[in-house]
Amino acid sequence: MKLKGKVVLITGSSRGIGKEFSMGFAKEGADVIVNGRNLEKAKAVVKEMEGLGVKTMAIGADVSSSHDVTRMVEEAVDSFGRIDILVNNAGVNPFILEAEKIKEEGWDQVLDVNLKGVFLCCQAVGKRMIQQGGGKIINISSAAGILGEQGLLPYCVSKAGVMVLTRILAYEWSRYNILVNAIAPGFVAAGMNTPILNKEILVSGLTQQVPLKRLGKAEEIVNIVLFLASEESSYINGTTIVADGGMTGYHPVGFLDLIAEMMKKKSSNP
Repeated sequence: MKLKGKVVLITGSSRGIGKEFSMGFAKEGADVIVNGRNLEKAKAVVKEMEGLGVKTMAIGADVSSSHDVTRMVEEAVDSFGRIDILVNNAGVNPFILEAEKIKEEGWDQVLDVNLKGVFLCCQAVGKRMIQQGGGKIINISSAAGILGEQGLLPYCVSKAGVMVLTRILAYEWSRYNILVNAIAPGFVAAGMNTPILNKEILVSGLTQQVPLKRLGKAEEIVNIVLFLASEESSYINGTTIVADGGMTGYHPVGFLDLIAEMMKKKSSNP
């Protein structure tokens, strides 16, 4: 219960690893605001948290919309009085394509959610934290933003941007007692990676790039988020914690190469 009495807003928390974040914070005693574009899915997560002894609320909002973000923050503060912790988890990665095939609308879709959305939420919540005398912001980046990855150009650029945004906000807002940090997970067996978990060749190819020879677990990332949200991390600011099993020390096999290999094996084994 190290976060008892704290209020946390988690974007993109109606499913996947964001949902795991919500459950983790609730179990540590924090009051939790669950966000997703689909309000009914967010309400379902809130319902699952019943009985944990904390106050919860679901808010439907698209983080790429400044109007939605402003409304979300206002609703949260009206209901809870404050926001002590913001976790920017909402993100998309809708396609794997060579750079020459990416369309403008595809680029915009990824950057609008993954980078602009993080900024909009940081700005809206940051203003409240300045007024209340401090807070903690945790941005979910990715090891792909460090390595770069074949077929994932917009995603990698957006996640690299999140790390730079984190450093600058940490510097600017330190005077207000607002600590801003990021986490860069590697391949985690949860969230947007779920669709590939039944593709043996993809999982095998990815794990071969990790010195630990396995994918990460959702709870391993949840533990880092809870640590950064707690007083145990009171002297950590402007940092990106990389949790990738050591993968960033190696050059990864590209997604496009893995997919091509998978399709080749399928065609030879009808």
